[in-house]
Amino acid sequence: MAIPKEFNYKDEDAFIQEFIIPLLYKLGFSLVVNYHGTAELGKDLIFAEVDRFGHVRYHGIQAKYVGSISLNAIEELITDCKQAFENPFTHPQTGATEKINSFYAVTGGTIGTDATNHYFNSVLKSYGANARLLQAKDLITLDRWATAKHRDNLSDLLAGLLVELDYNEHHIFPMLIESLSKFSKGTGTWPLWRLRSESVSSYLQQPFLTKSLNIDRMLNYWHFALLCNKETDLVGQGIFSPENRKAINTQAIEHLQKARDIGLDIRMDIVKVLQSLGIQKL
Repeated sequence: MAIPKEFNYKDEDAFIQEFIIPLLYKLGFSLVVNYHGTAELGKDLIFAEVDRFGHVRYHGIQAKYVGSISLNAIEELITDCKQAFENPFTHPQTGATEKINSFYAVTGGTIGTDATNHYFNSVLKSYGANARLLQAKDLITLDRWATAKHRDNLSDLLAGLLVELDYNEHHIFPMLIESLSKFSKGTGTWPLWRLRSESVSSYLQQPFLTKSLNIDRMLNYWHFALLCNKETDLVGQGIFSPENRKAINTQAIEHLQKARDIGLDIRMDIVKVLQSLGIQKL
């Protein structure tokens, strides 16, 4: 059988680089190391995850990009499986010697029934359920599920950012600017409202889509939000002279307007990301 139309890659290396590795990241794995073509000993890729007990588990992948794997051709994958388990690898960051916990043989095509049976009859007795086979249909299903899950997670994170930006834009910015302006003239009271920055702060701890969401804008918004809140606090304290309080008040209003402009730019970035993901505007 031919390779399905979903896999339109130039060769095996492109299949690994453009499909397998992004899929692993979408599934939540980390430390994806590409050994394809360089003393791989049965492992094109090594990737890792932390299990629920806090232990790191390592997995190996041997990838093929052929239309069909027959009974004769499956012998190569059986050899790859044995080599992958028997030969340790050097952790690229710590230099420690590690061994894989499981092995996945994957292909962009199909595997015949006889070939599948022979593969498992050959490896299960030694490696049990830690040796797996994934064909094109399995990979396509996984990718669709991971993409949907990834989009849902992104949608939630982006929604949190939008809620915070919109709340500040429609409620806090207008009230603070108006109140501080009146307060500086002696006709108003010290404002109690403050800008929210929790979602932006969380984003900066674990940034995502950095090519689409400008990090500098996020940092500047976060900086000005904290600065404006601090300046507003200082304006209400009686430890400064009237002249200093007025100067701080003026600075606070200027910084509020800068933060507001940056927030509107960030919101436009987020809307563009949502549109590119096919998610309706929140």
